Amino acid sequence: MAKPVLIINGHDYAALVEELNLTNNDLDAEGSGRDVQTGLMYRTRIAAKLKAEVRMLRLQQAQLQQLMADIAGTFYSATVVDPTTGTRVTKSFYTSERPFGAQRLNKKTGAPYYDGVTFSMIER
Repeated sequence: MAKPVLIINGHDYAALVEELNLTNNDLDAEGSGRDVQTGLMYRTRIAAKLKAEVRMLRLQQAQLQQLMADIAGTFYSATVVDPTTGTRVTKSFYTSERPFGAQRLNKKTGAPYYDGVTFSMIER
C-alpha cells in the first residue's frame, strides 16, 4: 500500500493530515441529462477531475500561515497518491474556501494553535 502523500507547492503536509478523502468527479458536456420521455440518461463525459477533502491535525500558527499561503493562489501545484494506480500524481488545483478552524491558546506556552482546519482541493 502506498504511503499517504500531500505536498503543496513543495511543502510536505503528510504528517499534519488527519484525513484525506479523494473523489474522482466527472465533468459532463452541456447536452448531457435524462430524456424527459423515457428517463434514459445521455451523457458525454468531457473529463474526470480529482477532488480532495482535507482535514488537518492541530496546526501551530506558523504551520497554518504556510498552508494558507500555499493554497491562497488562484491555482497551485499539489501531489497526492492516485488511489487507482497507487502512484504519486502532481496536478494543478484550486481552493475556493479556506476555513481556519478554531483558534485556541496553549496555556503552557501562550502560543495560538488551530483545530479543525479543513479545505477542498479541486483539480483545475
